[in-house]
Amino acid sequence: MNIYAWIGLFGFFFFTLIPLLDKKQRTREEIQKAIATIAIISGIIIAVLVFNINFLTALLFGFLAMILLDRKTYTKKRLTIYGGITLIAGIAAYVLLRDNPNYIIQHLKDNPESSSLYFAENGEPVITYQSTVTRPLASTVKILIALEYAMQVEENNIKKDKTVPLEDLNRFYLKNTDGGAHEAWLEAMKQDGGIENNEVTLHDVAKGMITYSSNANTDYLINLLGIDAINKRRTDLGLTQHEDVYPIVSALMIPEYIKKDGMSEKELIKALQNLSMENYRKLAQSISLKMKTGEINASEATFDSSPAVQKVWSDRLIGASANDYGKLLALISNDELSPNAAETIRDLMEWPMQLNEENYKKYTHLGSKGGSTLFVLNNAMYVENLKGDQYEFVILLDNLKFYEHFLLRNNRNSFERKLLNNADFRDEVREALFN
Repeated sequence: MNIYAWIGLFGFFFFTLIPLLDKKQRTREEIQKAIATIAIISGIIIAVLVFNINFLTALLFGFLAMILLDRKTYTKKRLTIYGGITLIAGIAAYVLLRDNPNYIIQHLKDNPESSSLYFAENGEPVITYQSTVTRPLASTVKILIALEYAMQVEENNIKKDKTVPLEDLNRFYLKNTDGGAHEAWLEAMKQDGGIENNEVTLHDVAKGMITYSSNANTDYLINLLGIDAINKRRTDLGLTQHEDVYPIVSALMIPEYIKKDGMSEKELIKALQNLSMENYRKLAQSISLKMKTGEINASEATFDSSPAVQKVWSDRLIGASANDYGKLLALISNDELSPNAAETIRDLMEWPMQLNEENYKKYTHLGSKGGSTLFVLNNAMYVENLKGDQYEFVILLDNLKFYEHFLLRNNRNSFERKLLNNADFRDEVREALFN
């Protein structure tokens, strides 16, 4: 629950009690209604905080409870109105929430200028749809950073069990920019006893980057591993359509860094767009260094960029092609790395196996890393099933509208499962995209 949810619930709570201050309003019926309302609000809070039920789901059931407990509901007129609303809501919910993997196919087909799909089976690419086009990676780029981490562990440049003060990580933490990922990782570390003397191991930092997608951990690792080393590794691996890596969090601070007094949003966007990518990357690196040294205190910074400004940031995120990430996944999946590096990267990437034990009944290996912004929805995964069949899958989707983002996210899992497990469906996807 965010602050607005709390304000709304407590506001509703007080507005329920205010009429009872008037003695004339303090009838038995009004008191019973107030008690029922307060009980429902309390139930919503308990459902969210104690039972971890989604706030919107709890709110919906609370709203339904209010309707059912209201005596006026059971008049013919009210029943007709609520019945109509329920019917419309049910139809809308079915259209929006039904499992429809074909929606992904149609979106890919209708949006070739902003969509890419790569799918390989046992080392052979079988679907390469717009897969050589460079698109924003968002957090999917963390696979490359994780691989560089694994290689530097192999080369004894860094140690997995080195301890990292949380203070050093928090220098790169900008509130309200990662969907609560960093805080969720810290909470999990506390519960697992992974924090000692306010320090965590370097390997846990890397896990937090992949499993929870902590941007703070990512920028810490970029600084530790070295941008030049990461970009050299990209070149050595033959990722020919991959752009230079630069810090993620500090780039979010660029708008405030270049904004001048009296500058309108339109002028700010133009100033951002006029920055060359080379200067944009250099500025991100400069800000990141100041965050590392404490010259810029991220804890005092506020992030309130509008969607229009965020679009510029999203468009300028590190880009690569689906082919590049298919190649990167194959290195891991086909055991083309040295044993120590392979063990390290698999331990980071195969968090879905650890998260859901049911996956062990279907797969020998399953590694995955997604990435998203308001406008981007990506995923990259490698899979080896119990028969020994290996698959690499990469989907990059950009320039999404809100409803597209929602529907694509809602149907992505079923699309991926069907693509991995159903050869006929793979043929259907190929035919749809290339005919």
